[in-house]
Amino acid sequence: MRYLEEHQLISDRQYGFRQRRSAGDLLEYLTHRWSEAIEGKGEALVVSLDVAKAFDRVWHKALLSKLPSFGLPEKLCTWIASFLEGRSIKVVVDGACSDPKPINAGVPQGCVLSPTLFLLHINDMLQISNIHCYADDSTGDASYTARANVSRATAYENRTKLVSGLETLLGEVSDWGRQNLVDFNPKKTQVCAITAKKDPFVVDLRFEGTPLVAAASIGILGVDISSDVQFRGHLEDKAKLASKKLGVLSRAKQYFQSDHRLQLYKAQVRPHMEYCSHLWAGAPQYQLLPFDRIQRRATRKKNTV
Repeated sequence: MRYLEEHQLISDRQYGFRQRRSAGDLLEYLTHRWSEAIEGKGEALVVSLDVAKAFDRVWHKALLSKLPSFGLPEKLCTWIASFLEGRSIKVVVDGACSDPKPINAGVPQGCVLSPTLFLLHINDMLQISNIHCYADDSTGDASYTARANVSRATAYENRTKLVSGLETLLGEVSDWGRQNLVDFNPKKTQVCAITAKKDPFVVDLRFEGTPLVAAASIGILGVDISSDVQFRGHLEDKAKLASKKLGVLSRAKQYFQSDHRLQLYKAQVRPHMEYCSHLWAGAPQYQLLPFDRIQRRATRKKNTV
C-alpha cells in the first residue's frame, strides 16, 4: 500500500482503507460541494449506489489483468495470482457438508491484503466523472450554479441537464459493472435533489431498468443528509437511539461496576452522538439539546456512569 500511495496510483476520490482519510473527510467534502451549489443559486442531484456483496464479487481474472497497469513487479503479480487460485466454497448444514465448489471471484474476508486488492479492482471505476468512494460505498453527483432570478425556462433547462448528467453517470457505472462482473442493487440505490428552491424537483431516472424515486434526504456512510444539506433527521434519529441504549444500560447498571458501566457508555452510547460531529456541530442549539440531556442523564448521581 505504501508503494501505491507514494506513486499516487490509487484515485484521489477513494477514501476507504487509506491513511489519513476517513468517512468523515469524504462526507465533509461532498456536503461542501452541495452547499456551494445551493449558495451559488444552483442545485445538485445526488445518487448513492449499493454494490451487492462487494468483496465477494471481485472477479479474479479482471483483477489480475489490472495489476500490471499499477507497475507491480511480475513476481508480485504471480504471487497474488497464486494467492487467489484454487479457492473453493462449501456449505455445512446440520453436520452435512456439500462438495467443494471452485470459485473465480472474491477476496478472503479478514485477510489484510484483501482491502488493497479491492481498491485496485474498483480503482478504474473512479475514472467516471463525479464518482467518490469510501471502499465500496459509492456516491455520484451532478450540480450547477446560476444567477439569481433566472427564468422558469432556464431553471427547467438547468434541471434537465442535471438529470441528463446523472443518467450518463449511471450508464457508465452500469457498463463498468457488466465489464467487471460487479452487481449494483438498483432497488437500494438512493437519489436526492439538493435544492433550496420552492419549485418541486421532479426526477425521472432509471438505473438498469429500475425507476429511481428522489427522496427528501439521502443516507451516506451512516449520516442522513436532507435536501437542503442539513442534519435534522440524522440528529433526531441518533438522539433517540442513544437515549434507548442509555436506558438499557441504566436498567442493567446493578450488574456492572462503575468503570465497566463507563466503558459500555463510551462504546454503546457516545459513538451515536460523536460520529461525524464536525459536520453537524454548527446545527441550531435546539437540535443539539437532546444530546446534552442524554449526557446529563448519564452523569447524574447514582445513574449509569
